[in-house]
Amino acid sequence: MKKILALIIVEILIFSGSSIFGAAQSEQNGVTIIDSDISEDTCDCEVFLRTDNGNSYEYYVMKKPLYVENLDVIDTQKPSIVSTPDEFNWKDYDGHDWTTPAKNQGNCGSCWDFAALGAFESLIKIKEENPDFTLDLSEQYVLSCLPAAANNYGKGCWGGTPYGAFYYMMDTSSEGNFQNGAIPESCFPYQASHGIPCSDKCENWEDLLVPILDCSESYLGFDSPENRAIIKSLIYQNGPIAAAMNATSDFANFWSTHHDPADYYPDPHAPWGNMLNHIIVILGWKNDSSIDNGGYWICKNSWGTDWGYQGFYNIEYGALFTGFYISTVEYDPESFNWPPTKPTISGSKEGIPGNNYSYKIISEDPDGDDDISYFIDWGDGTDSGWLGPYIEGEEITVNHSWTKKGTYVVKAKAKDLSGGESEWGKLTVTMPRDKTVSGFMLVKLLDNFPLLYRLLTYL
Repeated sequence: MKKILALIIVEILIFSGSSIFGAAQSEQNGVTIIDSDISEDTCDCEVFLRTDNGNSYEYYVMKKPLYVENLDVIDTQKPSIVSTPDEFNWKDYDGHDWTTPAKNQGNCGSCWDFAALGAFESLIKIKEENPDFTLDLSEQYVLSCLPAAANNYGKGCWGGTPYGAFYYMMDTSSEGNFQNGAIPESCFPYQASHGIPCSDKCENWEDLLVPILDCSESYLGFDSPENRAIIKSLIYQNGPIAAAMNATSDFANFWSTHHDPADYYPDPHAPWGNMLNHIIVILGWKNDSSIDNGGYWICKNSWGTDWGYQGFYNIEYGALFTGFYISTVEYDPESFNWPPTKPTISGSKEGIPGNNYSYKIISEDPDGDDDISYFIDWGDGTDSGWLGPYIEGEEITVNHSWTKKGTYVVKAKAKDLSGGESEWGKLTVTMPRDKTVSGFMLVKLLDNFPLLYRLLTYL
């Protein structure tokens, strides 16, 4: 994809003053604001602290916002603008949700990282034509292994841009860890710190890299009908995009108490402060002539699922300078072989040794074009060997019996035709009763039921 270059000649400085809201601590619209001058060892970010009936809710933005000094816009190349509908939403397109669940960045100003990977995750689902694909990429990999992606080298919790994340994930030099791609969350779980060593990632991380094809960033400037058309065209033709805004305490407070998908945050007509302190994902819009600015954007945040509606929210066009800066990413579905999904195992969880039990196992190929084989470890020292191949998404039935009492962990793994292997699916099975009846118990049973003895003798 050609890079979008509606570029502002700016110097993206790292805002180095005190709190962007002035006082060390103040009340604004019912929200307690804590000064951003927080030690590096504690938070590394600006925090909005909302108090509600004794409970505290913390929402974090970048300690070092993007600081825009010069607003002279030069139009060098812009994406093509296409006709778009009055309403569009990748969270509900063609009856499916093409987004991934909202996450929580915690006490780290890593919104830029979450927005980048949130947009990338959705794009993968769209390009793979699989809305049911469960996908979770690692933000910690960017914080720990790609220090140049941050605005301040190695200080990702202070802030950055999604383009920085995309660019250095794609970079194969030393600054890009010599590899192109993102890795799964399971390989490097998020810890809300840029101090975690890169070596903490899983050993086989290079086998799990999902490559990036291309990326871009644009400083579109202030809200306008043309800029809205650009954003809508990008989303409609390709997928969700990462975008900057200037979050405020009032905005954080509004969606901590509003959870209706039909609500929207109205434009407060905040004064321009030469800064953008928060990065989110725009995934759709709704035009509405009853709204002053003509409608609202549908967005995904990284403040957890208790905020907004499951972590998503709506905001009026132009409000808080949403879309002043945008970043896009490209993905080639032929560049990576997704392994099958972790198999689901269903069947009896309790039984009697010696009896035969049936178990149903199913896995899917996210690419949608590979047959699948299964390997079952019965937990008693025996296994099935590789069975198949079978059509992906087709449930198979296997049988097994255990000879002794005990608790067994049944594990199943799936493999596609390209050799990609899934994680283990597991099911715990207990055999608490022994099928064998002791001689003493049999004698006692026959003593109590003499007619049974006569019947057995007759037989």
